[in-house]
Amino acid sequence: MRSAVICNISNALLLAGRLRKETYFCLLAQVKPQEYYPVKVFCCTIVVAALVCMVNTASAQNKRIRCYFNHPVNTTISSGFNAVYLNNTFPDTVAAYINRAKYSIDVAMYNFTAFNNSNVAKIATAANAAAARGVIIRWIYNGTSATSNSGLSLLSPLIQTFASANYTDYIMHNKFMVVDVNSADSNDAVVLTGSYNWSDQQTTGDVNNLLFIQSKQVATAFYNEFNKMWGGTAATPNGATAAFSTFKTPSTQTQFNVEGNLIEVYFSPKDAMNTRLQNSINTASFGLFFGVYTFTDNTVANLIKTKYLNGVFVRGIMDEFSQSFNAYATLNPALGNDMLLYTGSNLYHNKTMLIDPLNPSSDPQVFTGSYNWTTQGTVSNDENAVVIHDASIANQYYQSLCKDFTTLGGTPCVAPPCPSGAIAITSNQHGSSYQWQLNTGTGFNNISDTGFYNGSNNINLTLTNAPTSWYGYRFRCVVNGSTYSDTTDLKFTAYWNGSVSTAWENTSNWNCGSLPDANTDVVINEGVKYYPVINNATSCRSVKLNKNAMATIVNGIQLILTGR
Repeated sequence: MRSAVICNISNALLLAGRLRKETYFCLLAQVKPQEYYPVKVFCCTIVVAALVCMVNTASAQNKRIRCYFNHPVNTTISSGFNAVYLNNTFPDTVAAYINRAKYSIDVAMYNFTAFNNSNVAKIATAANAAAARGVIIRWIYNGTSATSNSGLSLLSPLIQTFASANYTDYIMHNKFMVVDVNSADSNDAVVLTGSYNWSDQQTTGDVNNLLFIQSKQVATAFYNEFNKMWGGTAATPNGATAAFSTFKTPSTQTQFNVEGNLIEVYFSPKDAMNTRLQNSINTASFGLFFGVYTFTDNTVANLIKTKYLNGVFVRGIMDEFSQSFNAYATLNPALGNDMLLYTGSNLYHNKTMLIDPLNPSSDPQVFTGSYNWTTQGTVSNDENAVVIHDASIANQYYQSLCKDFTTLGGTPCVAPPCPSGAIAITSNQHGSSYQWQLNTGTGFNNISDTGFYNGSNNINLTLTNAPTSWYGYRFRCVVNGSTYSDTTDLKFTAYWNGSVSTAWENTSNWNCGSLPDANTDVVINEGVKYYPVINNATSCRSVKLNKNAMATIVNGIQLILTGR
């Protein structure tokens, strides 16, 4: 049966973004059916002078959370918001946040290594300017012999600095900055954290991430932790009441709602950091991806191994510094090529765990901060960690870690495949023999390493230049001759990034670098620089516009949704 469909809602309601139910598909246009379509498949030609909009509850970018990376990222696996690679500009970013401070800045930084005219000296310049205009700046640094903190010599006398305690088997390893926490305007409060120490080496050589959270509640949690170490809320430190390491008290609140996203905040050694990390790992149903500098906690390693053996997809990167510890010895034989070692003169300095980054309905999480996964980091050091429950942020970290993984020689990351891109499929079952099979609609049959396939007898199958006409093909793996892996349905998805213009027809506006075709699903998210305008007749399999996103079709132009 064929029929015309039209959604009778007003432009005003549409543009106001007030529809919040799951998956509304609204076409303010004439709809001409192309062919019979079953339930849940929409096949039509749209001839339009109007807006095409799908509104749903799918994840969109939380504008109060921003993450940045100092090494290249792989945006071809973006789910709509490209990870941001800041090439040699981490100091500029930190300085920019300092420059906008109105009232106060509290810094707890393990190491600030700088000299006159060094790149990272921009942070001192910005801090001095802020102090000169009346911003109260308090600065805690590591007081042990582990760091030089040479950059402190560049700071103005107006800035109060305070060394941490100098205990055995202890460092003040925090990396955070709190801006304008007590401002009457709650939008002023911002927290910086991540893995980044303020030095030129950490800017350009070592692998790091920066995370900014615009939230008064989250900022207050960091502010309260800072005050424990400072000895109070005054502009000058109080050594008599300052508390470091085990002399601190546990956090009174650790969970916060930031515009609908749960954010957890923890501090060592009183918040049981290793338990918090294990809690996040335990929630993983589909995938874990980690990148860490120092990993010695074998309890965490065994938990990751158990998840892997139970079918959770795991990939990881360790810095070579961790190679001599039990955690590496536990994971390396189990994960094989799914765990890589970072070697060379630079450090893999991230401390990041991703939980289910490819499954938006499974509570994707990012666990990151200053905390290395060690006994000292758990029971002695002053450390911080955050857990971000946000699918978009998890995907951006995934873009970064995946690029690091493939740069080290690892296989391509799993993601909604780009047309003509490399596609990796991994068996969730493990064994001594593997045989991949394909079902094109007539049943499963074995495949071999010819043409499009590589790894047909390995745990990882790679497809190269698979045509989009394969949309819906099904793959599974026979393990040890009798056990079947989960089935993977091949789909092709193009995400609009709108990075250069509004033109749908410009390949640079798409994450895959190519235009979607009749076998490609299209996703358009909120928060892109430009929203698409369709200027020429085109087709795609489906179009999904997430909450508050929009697209425009030029008068008289046809957009064909094949719904195949």
